[in-house]
This record gives sequence, structure tokens and C-alpha cells, in this order.
Amino acid sequence: MKSKLQLLFKEHNITGLSFDSRSVKPGDAFFAIVGEHVNGNNYIQQAFNAGAQVVITDEPRQLQDRRMVCVDDARVALSCAAGIFYPKIQEHLIAVTGTNGKTSVVAYIRQLFGLLGQRSASIGTLGIELNAEINNNINNTKGLTTVDILTFRKTLNDLASNNINHVAFEASSHGLQQKRIYGIPVIAAGFTSFSQDHLDYHLTMDEYLEAKLKLFTENLLPNGIAVINADIVNIDFIKSYLNERKIQVITVGTSGDVRIINANSTVNGQLIEFSYLGERYNIYTEVIGSFQGINLLIAAILVHKSGFVFADIVEKLPLIRAVRGRLERVTDKNHPFHIFVDYAHTPDALANSLLELKKLVAGSGKLKVIFGCGGNRDQLKRPIMGKLAAEIADVVIITDDNPRDEDPTAIRQAILVEAKSAIEIPDRKHAIVDTVKGLQAEDILLIAGKGHENYQIIGTIVIAMDDVEIARQALGLKV
Repeated sequence: MKSKLQLLFKEHNITGLSFDSRSVKPGDAFFAIVGEHVNGNNYIQQAFNAGAQVVITDEPRQLQDRRMVCVDDARVALSCAAGIFYPKIQEHLIAVTGTNGKTSVVAYIRQLFGLLGQRSASIGTLGIELNAEINNNINNTKGLTTVDILTFRKTLNDLASNNINHVAFEASSHGLQQKRIYGIPVIAAGFTSFSQDHLDYHLTMDEYLEAKLKLFTENLLPNGIAVINADIVNIDFIKSYLNERKIQVITVGTSGDVRIINANSTVNGQLIEFSYLGERYNIYTEVIGSFQGINLLIAAILVHKSGFVFADIVEKLPLIRAVRGRLERVTDKNHPFHIFVDYAHTPDALANSLLELKKLVAGSGKLKVIFGCGGNRDQLKRPIMGKLAAEIADVVIITDDNPRDEDPTAIRQAILVEAKSAIEIPDRKHAIVDTVKGLQAEDILLIAGKGHENYQIIGTIVIAMDDVEIARQALGLKV
């Protein structure tokens, strides 16, 4: 495929690549991609009109012009083409998949690489985050967990050109299924968790898991390492699946190869005792939540397997800081009550965060939670999340998340079906302010669903909305 494309590009003097007819420039090769909502084959003439020199498609019926080339898979061809135009790639490249925890793990990896003296970056939901200064501006990818292959290859190429050779990135199930990271070789890959999400796209849990596993079968180098949460419900199947394909697996968790023996948690941090290869270790971290303890150790093993001494990594773990919007503390540690903001937007993530915080409630304190569900997303999880919140929290406030094109009232009602005693406050800002002002000593409030996001999408309108800022304003603190 690569050599065929190189000859094609030389023959037609191709100077750029595009898969969106609206961004085609003279001299481009246009790739007609069949997407979830749009078929690029319907825009071939527009691409030619904009100056495309050649069109690459995987639909033979489109071959009505000598400038058109048919391939088996246009997405694979686009990936190969991106590698030709942006050939530089990191020597130390790590990918992380999972329903929840991807953002935390890649951020921990970036921090660890930096603490070990390496110029590093992480790429994912929070965009591109760097531990080093660079000479040029790299377009930030904030908002998408896994961007398109052209943007991704260019980003890796630009980072490598700036001598940033230690990079961790998030690999979403959508990105894997749609070949957005096809052809990107990684030396190690992590799998943080697996639970219900994205069934509006994958339709079944089996299809969802199959998409996740593509990371290990299609991207992991032959001598690469898979580092997996041992407490995933599907762990036996995953291990068997990877072992059959001769992929080395290391598990992390209460029953893993890296075994967490004990975790003593307070509202300010946790002391984790764990063992690995016959050695016992104790670390203190300000990152709270046992699931974040597992994420921290998954990151440690991924960094270790990319060529660093494990003892040196363990020494740096207490220096790791919590990630934006991931059980992010809003209040000071000594405040009479505590407020946390978390991205939890799946049943599993919401339950995990609530259960962790429930263990930390002291005295007469109550656990309160504010959350909603996003529109145009998996509808099946809404009543499930309502039920879990009602079972775990003492007080549940249902509000709006990003309703997008759906009726916000209908979304809230779907949650309230299984959370009948919950309080409904449609306006998210009012819900946060009113709840914060009613908090008593020893209460713990979780504001869930949007985490790091500083916007809210209502219909087609995007408005400024930052849960942390609103909570701080309600407390009378500086934003």
C-alpha cells in the first residue's frame, strides 16, 4: 500500500491530504471516507472542484474518472498516506484504552516521564499537554479523545521534531474502530476498565470490547507489553484472548501481578501498599480513590516497560498530581466540608467515585451528588445511573449535562425513573450554587459528568460552563 501511494503521489504531484471536501486545497489527494453520518463519496465532485488531483475510494462504483483510484480500505490508505507525509514517530510511544481512566493514566505517564528527566507529552481528552517547551505552536486537539489520523500523525511528527520522544495517548473505542490510529506502533498499551458506554455506537458490549482489543492486536509491537486492570470483569477472557495471540500481559489490581495489598484512604490522600516481583512497596499519594491507585500503578508499569528502572519510578509516584476534572478537589483540605469535580459520565465511573467518597464521609456528614446525562449519547445508561446514585448517595440532585439536540426534560426524566427521591434542578449553575450554599460540616459533594469541560452544549449553542469555577464562586473563592 505504501509504495503504491508513494508512486501515485509522485505521478500526480500531490502536495497535501484531505478527507473533508470543504478543506481540500489545489494539489491535494482526497480520501473518500464512509463515516458514521457522512459518506465522502458523495462529495467527490466538490473535492475535484476545489483542486484535488486524485481521489482515493473503496467504492468501485465511483470509478468514473482516470484521477480516481480504488483501494480495499480507504481508511487504511489514509493512514498509510498520513505516515508518508508525517513520517516522524516517537521511540517511546504508549497507548491507553478503557471505558474510564484513560485520561488519568496518560497524564500520570506524562508526569512520570517528566519527573524522570524526559521531554514528554500526553494526547487525549484534555488535548496536548507538554512537560517541555517547544519551538512551534501545535494545534491543540482538546475535546476529542482520539482525533483523526491526519491530525494525529502531524501532531506526533511535530512533537518528534521538537525532540519530544516520550508520548502517551488515549485510544478510544471509536478511534480504534474507525482506524484513526491505524498503523501507529506502540511499545506498551494499557487497559484501565471496561463497563457500559457508547452502546449508541457499538450496539453490544461484545462489539465494544472487540473494538478496545484492536489496540493490542493492531497497534502493539510484537515484543510489546499489555498492562491491564486485573479487576476488570472480563479479565479472564481478555487474558486468554491476548495469550492466544502471544501478547505478554501484566495485570494490576487486588489480584494482579502488581498486587495492591492495602490502601488506607482519607479525604486528603491514600497510603498504598503493593507488591511486584516479590518486592513490597509503600507509597503515599494525594490522588484519592482506589481506582486511581490502580491507574497510578498501571502508569508506573507502562513507564517501566518502556525502559525505566521500577525503583526510580516508585520514588517519583508521591509527586504525581491529580488530573483536571478527575476527582479534582475544589475546597481546601482543611475546609469544613469537601467538594470534588469528576468527569464520571458512565454508570461504572459514577458508582466508583461515589463509593470511594462514601467511605470518606465522617461524623454527621452526608454524601451529595449533582449530575445529568449527555444528549445524543447512550440512552440506556440514564436510569442505571439514576439508580446507582440513589442507592449510594444520601442526596441526589439531577440537572442538565450537555443536552445537545435532545429535550433536557426528557433526559432528566429518564434518570429520575430510577431515582424518584432525587431533587431536580434543571439549570446546572443553579444546581451547583444552591447545593454548595446548603452544605454542612463534614458533607462531601460530588459534581459529576463534565469534569474538565468548560462549556455546556444546549442545542447547537455552546455556552461557558465550568463546574470548578462555579463551585469556587459559590464558596466566595477566587476563580
